[in-house]
Order: sequence, then C-alpha cells, then structure tokens
Amino acid sequence: MHLPFTVNAPSTGCRRFDELLGGGIPTNRSLLVTGPPGAGKTTVGMAFLQAGIEAGEDCLFVSTEQTIDELRDTFAPYPYDVDADGLTVVTVHAEPGDAVEDGEDLVVRALTGENRSVTQWFDLPFTRENVVHYLSEFGPQERVVLDSVSGIRPIAPDRISFWRSTYDLIRLFSDTFEATSVLTAEAGKGEEAVASDLIRYATHGVVELDWDERAGCRHRFLRVTKMRGREHDDRRHRLVLDEDGVAVQPTGRTPPARLQAHHYLSTGVDALDEVLGGGLVRGGFTVFVHDGTTGYYTLNTQLLAAAVDAGMALSVTLPAEVSLDQLDRYWTDWAFDVESLLDEDRLFALKLVAENETEHRNVLTYDAEDGLDWERLMELSYERAGDRPLFALVDTEPLLETVPIERAREVRYRAAANHTREDDVVVYTVNPGIQSDSLVEFFVDTSQQTLRIERDDGGLEWLTVHKSPSGRPGASNVVTYRDEPPYLDLV
Repeated sequence: MHLPFTVNAPSTGCRRFDELLGGGIPTNRSLLVTGPPGAGKTTVGMAFLQAGIEAGEDCLFVSTEQTIDELRDTFAPYPYDVDADGLTVVTVHAEPGDAVEDGEDLVVRALTGENRSVTQWFDLPFTRENVVHYLSEFGPQERVVLDSVSGIRPIAPDRISFWRSTYDLIRLFSDTFEATSVLTAEAGKGEEAVASDLIRYATHGVVELDWDERAGCRHRFLRVTKMRGREHDDRRHRLVLDEDGVAVQPTGRTPPARLQAHHYLSTGVDALDEVLGGGLVRGGFTVFVHDGTTGYYTLNTQLLAAAVDAGMALSVTLPAEVSLDQLDRYWTDWAFDVESLLDEDRLFALKLVAENETEHRNVLTYDAEDGLDWERLMELSYERAGDRPLFALVDTEPLLETVPIERAREVRYRAAANHTREDDVVVYTVNPGIQSDSLVEFFVDTSQQTLRIERDDGGLEWLTVHKSPSGRPGASNVVTYRDEPPYLDLV
C-alpha cells in the first residue's frame, strides 16, 4: 500500500515515524503512545515537541510523573532541550496537602518565559475542573504533550469519570488550544492498563511501544495500531533512541528496486500487486501456503487468467478436487475457456488420474512406466508452448501422491535449472496441515516470494506476504470476494 506523506502535518520529529502514520499527526488531533516503563514514551513525546520548537511553534509539555529537574536529566542524552524558547513545561501532581480535609491536593509547577521562572499553585483539590482550569491558562499552543495520562488517574473515582476527565483534556488541547497533541499512558495489567485501555478510544491514533529480545539483547519496538481516516503502516518496527534522538527502523524492508533484476507479472488484483511490489516474480519461484479451509483456488485461477491476458501459456498441475470443468467455471466471465486454450497450445493440464470426460493431447496424465513422470510432463509443456512464456502452477498434493519427498525436491530443482526462463512464472502451493514441515520449509526457503492464505477462528481469510524481494513483506490483509472479476480483493 502506498502511504501518502503529508509534509504540512505536524511531524513526530522522525520522518520514518511520520510515514508509518500516513504523513505525520493530523493537525489538531491527538495521538496516544502507550507502552511499558522505559519503552521510550516520554522521549517520543519530546521528539514531537522538539520538531515544533525548531519550526518556531509554541509548545507545551505537561508532566504528571517527573519534576522539571528530572525531565532535564531524562533528556540529557538526547538533542532535546526543556529550557528552549517556545517550550512551556508544566508539572501536575497529586500530593498530600493541608487544604483538603479528605483527599489529595493539586500541585502545578510551570517553567515559562525567557528567564525560565517557576510558578506554583498549591493546596487545590485534585479534580477534573481544577486541572482543566489551570492547564487552560497555558493556551493557545500549537503542540502539546501530556506525559502521562496514567499519572492523573486519581483525578476521578471510577473508570467512566476518568475517561470523561481525559476526554475533557483532549478537547481542551484540540478545540480550545487548537493544538496537535501526544498523550502517553502506561501499558500493563490490571490498574496499570486502565488509562491506556480507556483513552485509546478517545484519541485519533494509537501507537504501541514494547520490548523484545533478539540474540540476547533487548530492543524497543513500535507499532501504529490505529489512525483514523488514514492509510498507515501497522507493521512492527524497531525504535531506536540515541544521541541523535528518535529513529524508526528499517526505513525500507526490501532492497532498492534498481538493485534487483526482477520483473513482475501483474496478478490482476491491484492491492495484491501493491503489497508484492509489482506482482509475481518472473524467472523466479513463488510459494502459496494455505490451510485447506480457504478459497485459495479462486486466487490461483485469477492468477492463471492474468497470465493468459499477458500472453503466457499455462502449465497446471491440478489437485484431485479441481477438474477441468471446474476450471472452466472459474473463467466464465473471461474471453477464453479451457477448450480454446488447449487447442491453441496455451494450456497444459497435468493430471494424476485421467479424466474420462476430457481427452486432449494437452491433457497429460502421469504414467511413470510410460516415461511420463513429472519432469517429462513439464518438458512437454515447455516444448509445446514454444516461444510463449510459461506460467506453471504446481499443486504439490498430486505431486506427492506419486513421488517421495526427496524426489519432489529434485523435481523442483531440475525444473528451475533446466526449464524456467526469465519471463516464466512458477507457483507452488503447499498445505502444512497435510505435508511435512521439512518439505514446506524447503519450498519456502528456496522461493523468491512466499504468501500465506488462511482462515482465522472468526471466519475471516487473511493473506500475508511473508517473503518478497520488493513490496511490503510482513503485510497482512483480509481477503474479500466479489461477484465480478477478479472475484477477490484485499482490504
């Protein structure tokens, strides 16, 4: 999917992060950044403000967990300055006080002006009204960070009141201040997750940070899980915090197109072409992994139709449940049929068992005793196709009915070495549910592209690009079916 980059939207301070969001943070909207302690929430928020400071914007940092001196220490390793002109820092804390007989008091400290003077208010009830009232004194602003929402949990006695209180703050920032805001919240279990769980419904977007271990080292990761009205990249990326500030990696998941020699066959499904970086690799090898519960053969027949439209010949190893008559039904709305393609030497059907209803020189039946093993059947397909490029669709189920696993590997290698030309397309389908892990891994490891189509417990079909020399490896999309060609799409 192409992600538009809107340069006039408030930047996060990291171009790659802006791209994941679909073009920065929408103006006058709010973004929630949630994660465990130490994941980088506060630093991500300050990077957003620093970008505003450098653009000459008025910025407000509201801290509910750290004092101003602690913030200075927090940002000392980074190129961020809490004493910069254009930045107002306010700390809001609930602390025991003497003015309120039962409860906690509001303590507000503000660092403002060129001399960075500190203003304080003490001994006020820690209520929604007082917090909103005193923060309203610091508007208007162009950017606001509230770090963190979890720190103002005592503002309300219950979850619903807390949600309303936080929603009032979001409206203060967005409507009254006309600011773009970033709110942070602690992720965790039980009470720790209350703020995060509630506020994600009120904010325009949600970004989740977390930790993970790789090769014995802990790394930070980032994922955009929500962005209203925006196409965004929801894949997991690595978050790096260093002396240069915030960085998101990788900036690209595939090598530059100019470094690759691949050409592509369009699948006829625009959304699929997009996630594959152009379509199926020509001169290479693609694997479809399916779980046997999906309509994956609808996709296969669409690919075959796209190949015919591109002037290719077809070599198809059909599974037992798909007959040539069924193949014809898939092509009802196309300007060709099985009989015409067979007659024109543009379709070669490789069958495990002969079909009584279909007799044709290009319907080839496996018979090892008569010299018609799989390799010879493929040779005949290439010979009869002539100069046309060949689209070979090999379902491994009939293949494994006749040859052992090691022989199947040999067939694959020999076909690649002796027959596959630079304009050909080769697709193998495998089903891990009925085939050995070692064989499936072999096909995946030796492929240029790997796609998985499977059905979840809720009945949705998902297509995931696990491997591709271009496009968006790791992308997952729901498969939806239509009444007209190409009969399916990705959403």
